Amino acid sequence: MVNTTPKRIIVAYSSSSTYVSTTMEYLLSLKKFTKFDVDYVHVTGGAQVNFDLNEYDVIFHSYCCRLILDDYVSDSYKQALLNFRGLKIISVQDDYDRTARLHQELRRLGFHVLVTPVPCDFWHLAYPASELPGLRIVNALTGYLPEGLLDRRPSIVPLDERRVSVAYRGRNLGPKYGRLGFDKYEIGRRMAELCSARNIPHDIAMDDASRIYGKAWFEFLGASRTMLGCESGSNLFDFDGEFEKTIEQFEAAQRRKATYEEFEDVTRPIEASFDMGQISPRAFETAMMMTPMILFRGNYSGAMEADAHYLPLEKDFSNVDEVLSKVGDTEYLAAMADRAYRHLIRPEKYGYQAFGRMIEETILEEFPKRVDPRWIEFRAKTHRLNSSAKAVQGTLVQEAATDLPLDAVTLFRNSTQGTTEFQHNMPAQGGADFQHKTAVPRPERLAKHYPFAFWAYKRLPMPLRKRVRRHLGI
Repeated sequence: MVNTTPKRIIVAYSSSSTYVSTTMEYLLSLKKFTKFDVDYVHVTGGAQVNFDLNEYDVIFHSYCCRLILDDYVSDSYKQALLNFRGLKIISVQDDYDRTARLHQELRRLGFHVLVTPVPCDFWHLAYPASELPGLRIVNALTGYLPEGLLDRRPSIVPLDERRVSVAYRGRNLGPKYGRLGFDKYEIGRRMAELCSARNIPHDIAMDDASRIYGKAWFEFLGASRTMLGCESGSNLFDFDGEFEKTIEQFEAAQRRKATYEEFEDVTRPIEASFDMGQISPRAFETAMMMTPMILFRGNYSGAMEADAHYLPLEKDFSNVDEVLSKVGDTEYLAAMADRAYRHLIRPEKYGYQAFGRMIEETILEEFPKRVDPRWIEFRAKTHRLNSSAKAVQGTLVQEAATDLPLDAVTLFRNSTQGTTEFQHNMPAQGGADFQHKTAVPRPERLAKHYPFAFWAYKRLPMPLRKRVRRHLGI
């Protein structure tokens, strides 16, 4: 009897994204919270896949490997994916960027399942069956409550001892992501002006230099009496990338950054067809720190209710006086923070175990439908196709499946060790080791022979760049 039960999963990811804690948690959840044997492979920046993907039953292509970007996901991996005969799953988050290009890649590479935060009410617009026949679509959040986060959080400071009344970290995204993108900047800008005018203690910033990561971020949350926020995502679906090009042409002609207001009349009719407002992982982190939230009124993936779990601020600031009057009422705020905590800090509903359970159920349901059992029987009789393949020397990076994801810092460091092959061993779960082999040129040739390492480095936030340079002594 042919066994049609999947056992092994290979997760395709980009090491240039694993410095973001939510991305790493997302990747690791598939190993922690599914019953499958899960390995990982880095597939961006010219990486060469030097093993047969068909040794696995399922491939899970993570959202951090964006197929819409030119020359980002490696051709070697794409060819291996075309030759893969198992179940193909892809997760996407920035669905609104070059959506038609994404459609093309989904069809060409033969994905069976799409995991997306797009609400089901809008699947017919974002992923119509006429464009993607046979595609199974599954809804998921953009981020979940990380495992063990409560054990790692700093001590909770009582609200009446927190000296910063209103806090926020955001950024100016310009017009590219429409109104929801603009909200990330506008809520901070307007509230900073109002707090300054009323002498309300605040710590609000929207520049990249002020962004906070890691433990310092949770300390920031825990020191703030309230935290501003808004929905994540975008309602502006730029199917062909034409709007992005229009912005680039405008900025080149004007020699300055475009503003949302300058394109609002263009974007508003397009955005009217969608309601993509998502709950951000920040909401879980803020609730965990017992910090009340002041949020623009929205849907938040249906996970939070205004007045029950957050203080709703109208986008025209018409109720800002009422909202700010409650900033000093710590008893009222504490009750709201407690409700948000009890509602959101539920691993069984909003934790990564819920995500893992959903993925596992989807695999068990779809695998028998999508994979020919005759191929499963044939694959069981075959050996690893390239087990004796020799590592390519010179300009290529050979990617082997690993037990855990690597990060860009590790790859960058490995790429500067000299001209000989560098072998990196890391202890894996269960005490086994995995090997990541790289043919490394001299540092002065790195940009030419290892463009992916510089590609990853240049896209790190400035604090991470400094960390990399200090770590490498360059």
